[in-house]
Amino acid sequence: MSDSTSEIKEIAERLYRLAEHLLKDSKRHAQESGLTAERLSILGILINTGPQTINKLAATEGVSAPAITRTVKSLEKQGFVIKSRSKTDQRVVYVAPTRKSQQLLDEIRRKSQSTIEELLQGTEADETQQIDQAMTVLERQMIKTS
Repeated sequence: MSDSTSEIKEIAERLYRLAEHLLKDSKRHAQESGLTAERLSILGILINTGPQTINKLAATEGVSAPAITRTVKSLEKQGFVIKSRSKTDQRVVYVAPTRKSQQLLDEIRRKSQSTIEELLQGTEADETQQIDQAMTVLERQMIKTS
């Protein structure tokens, strides 16, 4: 194995550990919300993609329509989603996020970003610049491979 291959593997391992640490922190903030990971996932889908049908949500989450229906009913009772029927086919039910769900996910994101900001606060200006440059390179590589 060449030195550059070995170095890349080491960097990849370090990045993975860092990502794991940040993900655990994010999960902790999510758990503080009182909602399960499944419910937060549904809210995330709705916020990122807009209103979805029950069947589309079920397919996206890889569960049955009755399971999603129960979860959506609970989320609706808590004020996180609203349901509406299709104007063209009354059998079709759409689910949309409410402002409350957007606020919840924004708060979880803010808390998680705050942890990262605290880590960066402890760096010198040149280190912050190096991190920024490395992030730019990694983002560019992600775009190339996606």
